[in-house]
Amino acid sequence: MARLSRAAAGLVLAAALGTPALAQQPGSNQPLRLAYINSAAILANTPGRAQAESLFAREMVGFRAEIQRLQQLLDSAQAEFTRTSVVMTPQARQTRLTEIQQMEQRTRQRAEELNQQAQAREQELTAPIMQRVTAVIEGIRAEFNYSFVFDVAAQGSPIITADRSLDISALVIQRLQAAGGAPPPAGATPAPGDTSRPVVPRPAPTRPLQRP
Repeated sequence: MARLSRAAAGLVLAAALGTPALAQQPGSNQPLRLAYINSAAILANTPGRAQAESLFAREMVGFRAEIQRLQQLLDSAQAEFTRTSVVMTPQARQTRLTEIQQMEQRTRQRAEELNQQAQAREQELTAPIMQRVTAVIEGIRAEFNYSFVFDVAAQGSPIITADRSLDISALVIQRLQAAGGAPPPAGATPAPGDTSRPVVPRPAPTRPLQRP
């Protein structure tokens, strides 16, 4: 969801505090009409999201397995170096240390590549869902002539409290569910009757690499 600008944030604070600072629409005697949503609640109830997350989780299994394999190889090399370095010649010790450092660098590079691929795939799967959510919110904003629609779940949201009658989250969810979900993402095979609504998928974190 879009973040609030400083100007918009000031309007929300004025509305929440009940001050007369609420401006009027330019060239109009009508005051600004405000509403807010809870994007977390909306996304948790958006059709098609569960299928997208399920597919993403399955695809990430291979990514995590490769990272774990590379980490295990690096750990083994480090352990072997620690065990045998005392009997190595200085030249052999330095050569082996350089090899391990290069292995660590390759592992880090590959982990970064996989993380970037995971982020791109997540964006690919979630973009159609976010577009539908945004379209519904914009449609409601235009229909009811709202000047601003704020997101109380947005990071850094300045809203401390607000009139619950201004919350249009339930209406957004109702219209999204009435419209139904988008076609399952490519490769998706949702389980019959799967109506779970888990959280937004996130790329799996990789284990930090340790220097020898």
